[in-house]
Parts: sequence; C-alpha cells; structure tokens
Amino acid sequence: MKNNFFIDRPIFSTVISIIIVLTGLIGVLLLPIDQYPNIVPPVVKISASYPGASAETVSQAVATPIEQVLNGTPGMLYMESRSANNGSFSATLTFDISTNADLAAVEVQNRVKEAESRLPGEVVQNGISIDKQASSKLMTIVLKSSDPKFDEIYLSNYATLNVLDMLRRVNGIGQVSNIGSRYYAMQIKVRPENLAALGLTVQDITNAIKEQNRESAAGVIGQQPVEGIDITIPIVARGRLSSISEFEDIVIKANSDGSILRLRDVADIELEAQSYNTESGINGENAAVLELKMLPGMNAMEVSKEVKKAMEEISSNFPQGITYEIPFDMTNYISQSINEVYKTLFEALILVILVVFLSLQSWRSTLIPAIAVPISLIGTFGVMLVCGFTLNTLTLLGLVLAIGTVVDDAIVVVENVDMLMKREGLSAYQATKKAMKGLSGALIATSLVLCAVFVPVSFLSGITGSLYRQFTITIAVSVIISTFVALTLSPVMCSKILQKRETNNRWLTRIFAAINRWLDKGNQIYGKLIRRSINNSSRVFVCYAVAIVLILLLTRYIPQSFIPQEDQGYFTVELELPEGASLERTRKVSDHAMEYLLSLDDVEHVLNVAGSSPRLGTSQSHCQFTVILKEWDKREEKELSKIMSQIREHFHTYPEAKVYINTPPVIPGLGTSGGFEMVLEARGGMSYDNLKAATDTLIHYASQRKELARVSSSMQNEIPQLYLNIDRDMAKLMGVSVADIFTTMKTYTGSVYVNDFNLFNRVYRVYLQAEAPYRAHPDNMNLYFVRGNSGEMIPITSLGTTSYVTGPGSLKRFNMYYASTITGESAAGYSSGQAMKVLEEIAAEKLPPNIGIEWSGLSYQEKKQSGQTGIVILLAFLFVFLFLAAQYESWSVPIAVLLSLPAACIGAFAGIGIFGLENNIYFQIGIVMLIGMAAKNAILIVEFAKEQVEKGVDIVDAAVIAGTLRFRPIVMTSLTFILGMLPLLWASGPGSASRQSIGVGIFSGMLVAMTIGIILVPFFFVWIYKIKERVKTKRKNR
Repeated sequence: MKNNFFIDRPIFSTVISIIIVLTGLIGVLLLPIDQYPNIVPPVVKISASYPGASAETVSQAVATPIEQVLNGTPGMLYMESRSANNGSFSATLTFDISTNADLAAVEVQNRVKEAESRLPGEVVQNGISIDKQASSKLMTIVLKSSDPKFDEIYLSNYATLNVLDMLRRVNGIGQVSNIGSRYYAMQIKVRPENLAALGLTVQDITNAIKEQNRESAAGVIGQQPVEGIDITIPIVARGRLSSISEFEDIVIKANSDGSILRLRDVADIELEAQSYNTESGINGENAAVLELKMLPGMNAMEVSKEVKKAMEEISSNFPQGITYEIPFDMTNYISQSINEVYKTLFEALILVILVVFLSLQSWRSTLIPAIAVPISLIGTFGVMLVCGFTLNTLTLLGLVLAIGTVVDDAIVVVENVDMLMKREGLSAYQATKKAMKGLSGALIATSLVLCAVFVPVSFLSGITGSLYRQFTITIAVSVIISTFVALTLSPVMCSKILQKRETNNRWLTRIFAAINRWLDKGNQIYGKLIRRSINNSSRVFVCYAVAIVLILLLTRYIPQSFIPQEDQGYFTVELELPEGASLERTRKVSDHAMEYLLSLDDVEHVLNVAGSSPRLGTSQSHCQFTVILKEWDKREEKELSKIMSQIREHFHTYPEAKVYINTPPVIPGLGTSGGFEMVLEARGGMSYDNLKAATDTLIHYASQRKELARVSSSMQNEIPQLYLNIDRDMAKLMGVSVADIFTTMKTYTGSVYVNDFNLFNRVYRVYLQAEAPYRAHPDNMNLYFVRGNSGEMIPITSLGTTSYVTGPGSLKRFNMYYASTITGESAAGYSSGQAMKVLEEIAAEKLPPNIGIEWSGLSYQEKKQSGQTGIVILLAFLFVFLFLAAQYESWSVPIAVLLSLPAACIGAFAGIGIFGLENNIYFQIGIVMLIGMAAKNAILIVEFAKEQVEKGVDIVDAAVIAGTLRFRPIVMTSLTFILGMLPLLWASGPGSASRQSIGVGIFSGMLVAMTIGIILVPFFFVWIYKIKERVKTKRKNR
C-alpha cells in the first residue's frame, strides 16, 4: 500500500515537487552571494599612539602593559603587535572561528581598560581604539579632481564629511576607511627663538591654549530653589574656538604695562592636515581613497548595488570639478567566478542528460531524470537558506558534484520500470508499481550510504570543518531530496509517460545499436576478467598490495596545500627604499614606478599609498601599489604569474629600491598575502639582535632553495637615530625637570596633541610644534630652551650631549615575544605545503634552539589541517563499513566493498600527479565523493551476488552473474558522473583553479573505479565468502 501511495496520487506527488521547487527558488532569491562562506576567524584590532616616541619606547611603555593583560584572552589563537618610530602602536588578536566576535571585542576592551593605569597619560589622552576587523574587502571608491583648488587635503576631508558617514549607514557595510587620510587639524607652529627671547616655554603655550580653548558650562540664572522668579535664563559663553583668527587671539601673556602677547605673535596658525605620513592617489593623480569592507554573511552583490546607489545620490551634490570612480569592486570577480560555476553546472547538466539519453535510448525515459535532477538541485537552495549558507564557490561546486549523484536515483527507477515493461509485457502503471516494491528500500539504503560518507566529515573542527560542511551538507541534502523525488514524482512520471514501444529515427537507431554492441562486448570482456582475476588471485593480491603502497607514497610526495591560489584580478607591489628615506624621496621613486605600471596593456588602474607597507604598516620609506587588471576576457596575458614576473624584472632595475610583489590572500582576511607567513620569535632570553641575525640567516638559506620564491621579512634594517644623553645631575641643579626637557623636545620636533576644537559639526584636534625650518636639522636643537628654577632660559643642549646611533624602525611582537614575519610564496611547480616544510627544515638546521617558530594567517590554518586527508578518508571508509554492516547484517560482506575503494583513490592521486596539481581541500572533497560513488557501484554488485549465493549458486558464478548483470547500469551511471566532470576539467577564467582541483581528481578516480574497481568488487566478494566458509568449517570441526 505504501509503495502505491504516490503512484495513485499523481497530483499530490506533483504538488510536493512544486513546493520543493518553490522553496528552492525562494532560497535562490534570498541566499547571500559571496566568494567564500564566513570562515575567517574573528580578529580584534587595538590601536594607540604615543607621538614622538621611538619604536623601543612604544614597545616598552605601550605594547608590554597592553599585551600582558590581553594574553590568555578566551578563544585567542595568537596575538601580534607592531610598535613604530612614529609613535604608533597596533595589535591584532586572532580568535578561534567558533568565538563570538562581539563578545571577543568586549572582552578585549575590558582588559585594555585594566592596562590604562599603567600607560603614559598622553597615550590615554590620544585615545585607544578597539575594533572588530571586517575581513571581506568589498570595493574601493576614489574621489578625484583636476581642479587644483581641490587638493588632496580638501578631497580627503570632503570625503570624510560628506561620503563616509552615508556609506557607513549602508546595510551590510562593516568598515569604511579613508586610506592616507588628511584629516583636518589646527596646526600651531611656534618659533623657538622667539619663545626663548620672551622667556616662554612650550608648556606656557600649551597651558594658554587649554585655558582659553575649552568647553564649559556657565550656569543658569534663576535656577531652583528660588522664589519670585518667573523665568530661568541659561548663561552661554564662547567655549571651544573654531577659526584660525580665534586661535590667533589667544592671550599668552599679559604684561604689567598693559600690553598683551597673543599666540599670533609667536606662532603661525593654519588649518592643515593632522598627519602627513602617507599620501594616496590613483593612476598618478591625487585622490581620496575609500576602502569598504563588508560584514560577514551579507550578500556581496546586494551590498555593492546599495553602495553604488548611495554614491549616485551623494555625487549629485558634489561641487563642480569633483568626481568619483570605483576602480576596484570585488563583486566583479565574485560574479564572474560564480557565473563560471553556474556555466559549469549547466554544461554538466546537459552532458549528464545526453548520457542518460544514450543510456536509456528513449526521450520519454530521459525526460524523467531531466525533470527530477533540477528539482533536486533547486530544492537544495531552500535547505541551504535554512542552514545559514551562502551562494559561494564551495556550495555551487557541491551542486556540480551532486548532478552525477542525484541522476542515479531517477535512472534506477526508469530502468527498472522499462525492464519490467519489456520482459513481462506489463503496462507502465503496473510495471511502476511492481518496480517500486523492490526499489524503495534499495534507494533509501544507497542514499544513506552516501550521506554516511559525507556527513561525518562535516564534524571536523576549525576552518577545515567549515569548508567541508559547505560541500558535504549541500551534496547530502541534494541526495536526500533526489531520493525523495525518486520515491514520489519519478514513479508518477514513469506510470504516465513511459510506453512499451517507441519508434526512433534511423540515425538514432544506429547510434543506439552501436552503443548496445559496445556495452555487450564490454560485458563479455568484463565477465572473463572477473574469472581470470579469481583464477590468478596471487597476482591480483600482489598488484593490490603494490597499489596500496603506491597510494601511501603518493599521499606523501604529492604537494599539499590548503586552498589553490586564484587569479582575483589584482595584486600588490611594494617598493622599499633605504630605511629613514623621507616621504618626498619615496614619492619620486613611486611616481616613476607609476608611469611604468600604467603603460602596461593589461593594467586598468593603479592605486598607490606612499608611506605605507602591507607588511610593516606606516613607513615613509615604503610605497604600496594595488595593481588592478582588466577583466579576464579583455586581458592579452591570461596568466597572472607572467604579468607579475614582467613587473618584477622591471623593478629590479631600480637601484634605490627593493620590490615585493604579492598576490592577495586566497581567503580574504586570512593573512596579508597569498603565500606563506612564518613567524620567528626571540624566546628564552634571546635578544633583538639575536632575532635579527636568525632572520638574516633564514632569508639567506631560503633564497638558495628552489622550492621557495620571493622570501622576505618584516624586520626593517636599523635606521640612524640621534641619541640624547641628559645630564640628570646638571638638570636637577638647574631646577629643570627631565619631563620638561622631553616635553620640549617632543613638542618642537613632532606634533603634540593639545586639545580639541569644533568645525563643520565635528571635533578636530589642536597640535603644537615648531615651524619647519626649526625641526629640519640636529643643529636646530640649539634653539630649544627650557626654564630654570630662577626663571632663566636654558638651552637643552647645555643639559646633555647628542650622538648618532642606530636602532630598529619598528618592533614586532608575536605572543609577547619579539618577532619577525617571514613571507613568500612557493616556487612554480611546488606547493605551499612543500614550501612550509622547507622553511621548517632550514629553521631546525640553521637557527639557534631558542628561536621559536610559529605560523600565522592562512599558513596557521594550513598547518593545523595538515594530515587531515588520512582522517577524512578513514572516516569515510569507517562510516561506509558501519552502514553496510547494518544493512547486510554482516561484518564480512561490507569488507568486499571497502577493499575495492582504494582503486578510485589511486586513480585520483595519479590524476592530480599527472596534471601537476596539489592535494588541497578541494581534492579531498573529491576523494570523499569518489568513495561514496565507488561504494554505491560496489553495493549494486555485492547485493545481487549475495542474493545469488543465498539461492545456492556457486560463489564464483554468483560473482560473475552479479557483475555482468550490473555492468550496464554501473558503466552508464559512472559515465554520466565522469562526463559531468568534464566542464571542471577544462575550466578557465576566474575561480578555475578550484574547479580543476576538484574535477581532475574525481574524473581520474572514477575512470579507474569504473575500469579496475568493478573487477575488484566481485574478486574480493569471492575471497571474503571463501574465508567466511573456511572459518565456519573450522568451527564445526572443533
């Protein structure tokens, strides 16, 4: 009765399928679209500044107290920080992927609050920012103008005032940064010699500004309690200043003769940029560069669309002469990559339906799988929405793989019905009813076996498990829906559509006849090969043992990596000048480099930030270019590596600069580049000099290894520094505090933050420093004076001596140790796994034992998941065995299935070896898929052979009969699956590396499984039964 329920209710069955399709379509419309799922670990960044402090001072006074309280934060994987010579400090804490990012940020904020009491007051005054890092870079927007009155400062502030806030309110935007920002500040530039002549110090100027530029409440007239008052009147007064003229009028000193000394008498006041450490632009022009990052889990396409809509609205109010451009939009690559997968999906579907047609040899029969497969695939989107997945490369590739799997269920139903109609002369309705009585259990059992392969792998931890889940759950869901459709709609369609006889035109009849002859001949050969293998068992066992050893060798020697490097349409170039080089000098070199980059045919845009480095942060001797290429189909040179090599060769001719060229991170947010990231740590009492020597040693030997390319370190060469040795005894005798000396030096030579002022409904900062001519050379220090206890002005140079020394330009720490980061890429023909192994070997052989080694970014994740291929395969084998044991109520029969599976594995490894590919996560997914498909084919043989043996047929004959009977369906379903992989095999364009990685392994593995694996199944079935009989006989004899 149950088997006939859906056949007798065709409308009910159809409605269910329609509901599945509608649910899937809703999923397609609502599912977020992104390059990858949300698999990036949460990152919290802490930023602080200590103006005028050296890298060593920042490290000791700021980094150490903060890191001490942050160390051990729950869920933290590692912590890295950087202290720079410009007084800046930044630290990033990377957390486990399972950590809640919001809670992590709150925990970090609470811990930093504990450290504030131990930080310099100026650091706390400047503010300590704590932000969650938005990992997914969405797009870059630039504001530019050819009108000279709209200079970089104006453009930068116009963007901040009129663009940033509106973009931050766009749903899905997590972070908007003004790269190379020239934020307004009131710059007060004093003349030291004038101050000294008037008996003033920088502290006098600071106090005057703080006293007269402040916001205070003046009170209320008639404030309660009071009687007889009808109205209260608030008192208002001018608080913070807002214009240059108001600052010029600040009173510094009122003399006894009635004269007044104002700020304009001793200083020039200008509304300028807060910092001149960096300069940004596009294509050699000044521009305000805005970088937008997206919140995790949002629809990249929708967010990009909303941003563009917002920019259209904002730009309508731009002053004449200012325009905007979007030179980089990640959704272009995402959409191209996703479209390529959609194209692959469509091509695979067409090929599968073609093979089904040639197999079933009837358009009516072919129509049933052609309808059932799309229902299964579309319905999967609805479940993906419920599971919180996104439409990304991984889930769509999972659907491509699922095509070859889900079509099997429909084929099995149609073939059985068709066979009964031909053999027993039944009508379509009767044949369907009879076929479904025996098929329902088998369909459910094979689906459970496939799910048994996929689902356990999903429970792996970390990023690896997250990536697997995207594939495995997608495939498992599509298989479950396919089985449901095979039990409901497919029987209904069989009973309504199929006919006993169908006329074909002549040329189709010839093609079908040729296919049948080929299959019949193949079946005869197959039967002979089964008997020959059983008769030559020793040779087969030897070959099998060799194959197992070969698999073990291949798993060891085939290059390993985490995720293949994709051509994302852009890369970064960094020019490094000698340490200490000025920004002006860096600009001249970068302008020359910009001209060359723009002359290349395949380059669309070049974004530049002078004074910045992706490896080191802010550094005046570095310049960073983001080279954005034309769309893939418009490029003359399709290989990204060749374009990068051409640029590298050109820049090697620049005598004044080193060049570093890197691809973007494979997964946005994991690391700074697409290569490896190794961290050397000075542990166990090792000094910074020891770390530097170890870094140089590693770089030296790494540059000689063929497996490595473009190896560099984050450690800067030591820069010249001027050491001021204060005579503290003399200072005390003269009544001058050491703090006054340092404050005076810091104020004159750098920018000291005094307090704030209001402008454009915003709060800006007031800075105090000496005019440019008074801070250009060491001799200018002779004009810096402090006041003694008797009121006399004392030159600072009389209270100490100066000498030239060298020191680090920046200091990096990793997990509280002084550290340096080694970055690079694997050379052509080698994988990232091999490169990492070589680095570890060099470190073990050449570096002192107290130099520690860690990995960060994507390398950390790759190292963590290395060796999981074996775990994945073992899990798949184990669960297949357990499900088959439960299904057959036997521990021995499933062994025949398991022993045949290595054939598919050796084919997969041989395939990627021949194609020069790597053992990465895509290939491992392919292995799991192969095990499931090969097990499914083996089950078809073992199940029938077992039935024959139970009927009393000889074991060998039973194996041969089962094999030959199942040969045609196994070959045709395998061919369907194999040909479905062809579009992945010839993949090109954006995202092609991942498609090839998964396609080559499955194609070659299934090819071997179809030719050799199906011989091993009956072979091992016979031997398992023979061993089983011998064991029974021995027990009886006892």
